[in-house]
Amino acid sequence: MSPPVKGVLMDIVQQFNALIWSWAETLRALRRRVGVRPLLIYASVQLVVLVMLALFAYPPFVSFVMPLIRWRLGEAALHYPGSFLALRAIFGQVDMVLTVVLGGFVTGAAVWSFSSYYGGGEDPPAAGFRAAARRYIPVLIIALVGLVVAQIVTRVPMELWGHLADERPMRFRLLRMMTIGAVMAVQALLVYAIPYVILGGRRVWSALGASVSLAVRNPVTTYLIVAVPAALELLPAWLARNSTVITYRFAPEGLVVMLAVWVAVIFFVTYLMVGAATRFYIYATQDDAEVGDAAEV
Repeated sequence: MSPPVKGVLMDIVQQFNALIWSWAETLRALRRRVGVRPLLIYASVQLVVLVMLALFAYPPFVSFVMPLIRWRLGEAALHYPGSFLALRAIFGQVDMVLTVVLGGFVTGAAVWSFSSYYGGGEDPPAAGFRAAARRYIPVLIIALVGLVVAQIVTRVPMELWGHLADERPMRFRLLRMMTIGAVMAVQALLVYAIPYVILGGRRVWSALGASVSLAVRNPVTTYLIVAVPAALELLPAWLARNSTVITYRFAPEGLVVMLAVWVAVIFFVTYLMVGAATRFYIYATQDDAEVGDAAEV
């Protein structure tokens, strides 16, 4: 598949062309396992955390995981079957910490690997880890900014209109859908920030501003790069919201399997997102550079 026709602000057809081309290049990279190792490390850490939380009452985890659960969720969270509901809650809290501490780092390493592959080379994974380590603080700050903004977008509407869940269920469902769409929009606006740091050498706020600018200039490509893979999360997310029903009507242990499946889904979603965003970032920034060179002439 040939790359789309370039332009500083592409029209709708060109943006769809760029989207399909970016996904095709990402799937081609997946066949070569480009960028898999960094994201697989993150997924492996998630699974280790999940096992530790599921086996919190057994050595050696009882000495440090049980106090953590008691501190965060109280004594009742340590008793069966409520402990499995606590498992989902505490796993979500730990995963938010991982998103900041580890998520930006592995994304940066994957971006470097994708960039090398798209450029015709294929650096070893260690090169991506070194590049991400050199820019660890900037990518950590970007991951933190993305998490904080997404939490605000998610929690503020629930605090203001959460009562609609009992009073007007249909409006509450609409509110939830709008909230999910808004979170995806936030992710789309910031999706190029880490590529700007790792590949463009930008500082944090410059990278954030440039990412927003690139996303606004190419809204169709950028939003769908995030939204289409994220749609794969809808079923695991629905199961998570109904974890109480699963716990008390079926086998509570099924929540562990559900969360393991969620980890696998997130791995694939993140791969598609990072790979396609990196491909489009390289294409779009090369285009901007060419426009700048032409202006100088």
